[in-house]
Amino acid sequence: WHGRMAPLAMKARMVKTKAKRRQRLLHAKGSIRSMLAKLLMGGKVSLKKSTDAIPMEKRAGYRLVSGPGFSNPRNWKTIEGVQVHVDFTRRPWLPDDWCQGVKPTHGGNTYTVFLPPKEMRTFYHQWQIEDYLGRKLSPADGFNGQLRLAELMREQVPCEDKAFLKLLSSRERVHLLDARRFHFCIVSARRATSSEGVRDIACVQYAFLSAGVVPTWYVDDASVDAYKALGLRRVVAGGKLTPARNRALDDARKQGKICVQCSDDITEWEYRHGKPATKRTMDSLNAAHRRARRFVISPVAAARFILAKMRSMPEPRPRMGGAYIIGDCSRTWKSEEVSTKHFILADFFVAEPSSPIRFDEKLTLKEDYDYVAQHIQTHGAVLRCNRMTFAAKHYSNAGGAVDNRDAAGIKEQANMAILFAKWPRAIFPHNTRKNEVMLRWPADGKASAEDVDGDGAEAPKATKRKLDSAQGQFNLNAILMATSKSPSTPYVAKRVRKVGGLSIRRALGARVPGRAGKPMEYRMTDLKYDLGRGFLRVC
Repeated sequence: WHGRMAPLAMKARMVKTKAKRRQRLLHAKGSIRSMLAKLLMGGKVSLKKSTDAIPMEKRAGYRLVSGPGFSNPRNWKTIEGVQVHVDFTRRPWLPDDWCQGVKPTHGGNTYTVFLPPKEMRTFYHQWQIEDYLGRKLSPADGFNGQLRLAELMREQVPCEDKAFLKLLSSRERVHLLDARRFHFCIVSARRATSSEGVRDIACVQYAFLSAGVVPTWYVDDASVDAYKALGLRRVVAGGKLTPARNRALDDARKQGKICVQCSDDITEWEYRHGKPATKRTMDSLNAAHRRARRFVISPVAAARFILAKMRSMPEPRPRMGGAYIIGDCSRTWKSEEVSTKHFILADFFVAEPSSPIRFDEKLTLKEDYDYVAQHIQTHGAVLRCNRMTFAAKHYSNAGGAVDNRDAAGIKEQANMAILFAKWPRAIFPHNTRKNEVMLRWPADGKASAEDVDGDGAEAPKATKRKLDSAQGQFNLNAILMATSKSPSTPYVAKRVRKVGGLSIRRALGARVPGRAGKPMEYRMTDLKYDLGRGFLRVC
């Protein structure tokens, strides 16, 4: 009996500790917007309670400005007499004095429609509105509406900054600085003219504005006017990615402020607090993650928290801090809350003005790996808050670093080659992900090319005799790069991915997949074959 009831008791305890989550406005299962769509498609009448809980005037589809003679959306019907409901979302190009609604279709679906300021008419397409107005619409027309949408979404899931900052110890609270001591920077490029880009810009801009901070946007030179057209108050021409990051660091240092850099596609910051897992199993880790209290926080509170942790650390004290590298921190619940030798994404980080470290402007991608490695080598540590996460698009948002990538991965590998040459004992090809790297700091701290004997990483013992013969045929410090030509044989394709980005010195003797599926040494014959077939090239 006890054996059968134990799981039920455990489930009851888990239910009690699970935090109650508020209903989201958009982009989630069971969101208010999805319930409105279901209701219009013939769903249960009970769904109306959730949709009616937000009055029409508090919906993103309602017009931002009004005046005498303006049409009343409460009376909005199509020419066929179909009732139109004011929507919970809003198109990025829709002018401030227009309404956006949603109506049911004859086929049982829904359709988004638009209402002009002073007429009870229904428009179905952007081009119809442009014909009506006699001009083209752009994201600049609808940016205020996107800021309002971000505000309404935040009202559904409010930040808990005060409660979150109480998690700091009394010693750490001594270093909890006012937001005015920070220089908040958003690094962006080529995103102010697309609908998706403008929606992301509005989301991250409001995240700072709602916390009482006006951030500075560092953008590419060609896009300055487009960003200013959105109404952003502080826009600086920063150049390309790494020069823009360095300018932000330099500006913060001139002002004597802590530099906080943020990407333009982050939608949410959160922190988890709770007891660690009892075992390093996925079940135990996930259980600890579920039990933990979830704090939705502002980027300003996140930066203040990170800095307080950094400055309360003993020497070697970190001069850079950040959050966990993916949006789910469940794997960290058997580890320390903070770590000092792990990678930090440049999507959101805090840097002390006293640090001379700058981004390597030769790098156009993966610049944060080199920046973190420099900090660890120079200052002895970084600080990564393993329970803090943020939601970012990374690879899917058009503009910025995404535009620096190519389908064949040639640009990725060119940047990887620079990293491998600079940090032969700290940065390595990722074990499973193509054209990705990982940072693993050596215990002895000798990570850079200058720290090891010779002009590169020490060769494996099995290849010592072979390097002399290879010296006459190749420059051993030259970098192998995978080409766009892909081997048809699976093990050769895996082998090429494994050695791509390595120097010839490091590649010879490296363990690679063999014909029978067993690891084997990468030999001179393999190198000549891959080069001769055009799978690899020497840089």
